[in-house]
Amino acid sequence: MRQQRFARKWLIAGSAGLLLVQPVLAAQQAVTNPQVVAAVGGEQGLPVLSIPEVQVNKQQPQKTPQLSPVEVIARQKSSFADFAKRVSGVELPVFGQELFQSALSTFAPLDAIQVNGDYLIGPGDEIQLRGWGMVDIDITSTVDRNGSVYLPSVGSIKVAGIKYRDLQGYLKKAISRVFTNFDLTVSVVQTRSVQIYVVGHAVRPGTYTLSSMSTLLNALFSSGGPSGSGSMRAIQVKRGGEVITMFDLYEMLARGDKSKDIALQDGDVIYIPPVGPQVAMVGDVKHPAVFELKDKTSLADAVEWAGGFLSSAPQREVIVEKSVDNRYQTVAELSGAPGDIRGKLATLPLVSADVVRIVAPGSVAVEAQKQREFVKVAGEVRNTGVFQIQKGETLRELMARLGGVTDNGYLFAMSIRRETVRLQQQVKLDEIADRFEKEIQTAATQKLSGTTDRDLAATTKAELDRQQHLADKMRSVKASGRIVLELDDANAGIKNLPDLPLQDGDSINVPRMPGTVDVLGSVYQQNTFIYKPGRNANDYLALAGGGTPGGDKSEMYVIRADGTIRSVNNAGWLSRVGGQQINPGDTIVLPEKVERSSWTQSFKEWTTILYQFGLGAAGLKVLKD
Repeated sequence: MRQQRFARKWLIAGSAGLLLVQPVLAAQQAVTNPQVVAAVGGEQGLPVLSIPEVQVNKQQPQKTPQLSPVEVIARQKSSFADFAKRVSGVELPVFGQELFQSALSTFAPLDAIQVNGDYLIGPGDEIQLRGWGMVDIDITSTVDRNGSVYLPSVGSIKVAGIKYRDLQGYLKKAISRVFTNFDLTVSVVQTRSVQIYVVGHAVRPGTYTLSSMSTLLNALFSSGGPSGSGSMRAIQVKRGGEVITMFDLYEMLARGDKSKDIALQDGDVIYIPPVGPQVAMVGDVKHPAVFELKDKTSLADAVEWAGGFLSSAPQREVIVEKSVDNRYQTVAELSGAPGDIRGKLATLPLVSADVVRIVAPGSVAVEAQKQREFVKVAGEVRNTGVFQIQKGETLRELMARLGGVTDNGYLFAMSIRRETVRLQQQVKLDEIADRFEKEIQTAATQKLSGTTDRDLAATTKAELDRQQHLADKMRSVKASGRIVLELDDANAGIKNLPDLPLQDGDSINVPRMPGTVDVLGSVYQQNTFIYKPGRNANDYLALAGGGTPGGDKSEMYVIRADGTIRSVNNAGWLSRVGGQQINPGDTIVLPEKVERSSWTQSFKEWTTILYQFGLGAAGLKVLKD
């Protein structure tokens, strides 16, 4: 009977409560009284619970202007850290301050995050209810000062102290006393604000308006944390004149324990007292810093705060030194297993103003002595792979031990590459490129400053561009680390290999006999030709069509397969380069005729360097491209 009566009437939510009226009367009141809103609950005329939107002056969480990193660091400045720097010569951070420096960019106010299930509803929270079924509910209501929300036709329901996870079932049970056969959802659309006070030695003390979900840590982040004179270990939250928690940041930083980080309430006072006794730790620990003491503190505690010993330290021997009269004096020499050392450190107390240095002798980086050395052998060798070498074993001895080369192996073109040689070569290449670039810039500047002739200036500029292009090419050349073996000719055998001691990491490669010869440079047809015994450089030059009118035959040279060079400078006065016998894999180069100038001379010097470094035709191609 009661449900039929609700079906014939409209439920209208007004500013004073819920009115039961006829549809015509509802329409009239909606026109004459803007505080009353009529809502139709669908085609079936279901009851509707709704509250008109009323503009409420809500206190929003305070948008505190952030300090710049420079301002925060200035206020975190510690006088004891300055003292420790003068004593140790090392600038040390105060343990824990980095947490608040990074908060400048990572801390976000708690005004738009999901409400935790343990959140307790209280005055000022804005709650939204939506229901469907036998009743249409769409209400947004603010919890009043008495901790209640008002629902039309249901009345006031006390919700203060109810956990958010229990709120939906709690309200549904209350509404079920009036309505049946409906479903309900409840959410908190706006949490209340709390006003708290941060006092004492904070980076920025003052009054803060925060979300009611804020905790002590949130307030510390908002205020920048303890200043350089503030304590990290005795932060108090006072409520009603009593200290309700004492928070030690070290527990969270060192062990991840934030159990003392309580939720804040309106009117809470956060007090940061002056910093307690401090010590400094330097040396072979992961995070040297300034630490604050609390109660009885041992050296083991400080080492734990510092992240422990360096990962490179074997932790079998530790020397502890303290600064006494501005001089480090050894106070303990500990040895044993890591657990034993920690136990001994726990017996060494720390006192205010100690500057301690930890020395773990094994943590000093020195080159490890290799007990076993290996080389890599590839190509046309009877046994290839990675092989252990004996101390002092030479290239010739190793190749003999591996059975020599295969029938197709070309020992004359064997290459051995070494990383230490490559690094040295690259340093020299870079130095020469730097010197060349500096010289061409200086020469061009001098020429341009001493002339007013436009044509000469343009010529100088063009020459500078060519030289700069060459310098760029020089920088692109990478050293190979090849060691030139200086073998006689293509008939070289194992017995002709030099007694070169091998080193760990050497890479040895014996290529297949190529059967070809390359001709490059100012010839009519740069090409690769089939090798035939008895042919000399002039024969292959003829096969390439001979030199062009721009070719300089007097500067012709041969890059031999073993990495050496045959040129007019080393061919001998009875034999010219053209008459040199050619080996398989050799490269004949006929340079262009160019005007003698500083940059062409530099080019020749550079190509000589490439040959000396075993880069040969590959390096030359880089410069000529």
